[in-house]
Amino acid sequence: MLTHRGFSACIISEGKPIPEYLVAVAENPNTISCWIPSEVGKTFSVYWRDEGTRMHSCAFITLDGFVVPGRFLFGEGEAWRNGVRSGPQTERPFMFAQRPSSSTSGESMKDAGSIMLKIKLVTLDGSKAANPLQSIPDLNSQSHPGDHCVGYGQEKNTYMQSPMTWKVKPSDQHGNRSHVTFLFRYRSPGWLMAQGIISAELHVPRSLPAKRRVASAPVAQLINAPMTPSPSPPNSRKAERSERLNAELKNGFSPGQGPVRPALSARTVSVGGRGRHDKCAGEILLDFQVGPPLDPQCASGVGQHSSRLDGAER
Repeated sequence: MLTHRGFSACIISEGKPIPEYLVAVAENPNTISCWIPSEVGKTFSVYWRDEGTRMHSCAFITLDGFVVPGRFLFGEGEAWRNGVRSGPQTERPFMFAQRPSSSTSGESMKDAGSIMLKIKLVTLDGSKAANPLQSIPDLNSQSHPGDHCVGYGQEKNTYMQSPMTWKVKPSDQHGNRSHVTFLFRYRSPGWLMAQGIISAELHVPRSLPAKRRVASAPVAQLINAPMTPSPSPPNSRKAERSERLNAELKNGFSPGQGPVRPALSARTVSVGGRGRHDKCAGEILLDFQVGPPLDPQCASGVGQHSSRLDGAER
């Protein structure tokens, strides 16, 4: 997980943070960046946490140049986003996809191959009617520097969109600039290994040692033989320890185990249209919505006290 200027963030897939490599603070001191491996077909969530700034903030997520609303945080807590709203009660989840062979150069070239989370400190300034829904981009209309891109999964049900939205203006402390930007550059594991960013051992599964054959052993004996690299019988103490470990693993991962997140109301906001990401937050109107309780599955293992307050969602 990256931590910078009072906030932390990571990309979560299959319930675990994706490992980060070559973490660096850019020339712009407000930006921290890294490389992450992407796997085609896997969905992901963008997760972030306020470490205690005691300031209102809203977030904006940029996926290959496409701006997706984030959520509000009110000085503490955590938030995440799983997908982009496609209807009043539906959304399409974020996922890594294979780059289309027919993709062309497009306006998103600058930010293609990256997931960016911008957090701005803001002051609430009234409310207004919710903005229209966004049009999800066609992957073939964008250019992609690597073999992967961000796609959007099958539409699924979500909580009802609120008819009202927050209107915000930037805090006097930072003006037009983002307080912090988290930049996750994603590529396939093969590409990252070819560039020397990650080692082969981190993503290539280890092959099991070949079993030695015993030509003189009867067929029945081979069928009943223990699954070991050699035909020699296992040590009794090792077998006992292995059985005890298997039992502990089964007990340790029983369904339903883990911290239970308190049910909190969800507030969402939305950003109207696309544009430059360094644009003043006060020039954008954000949707404020009240939705269902938090989904504890999304951020399991990364935090317990969350506040699902949407900072740019429709």
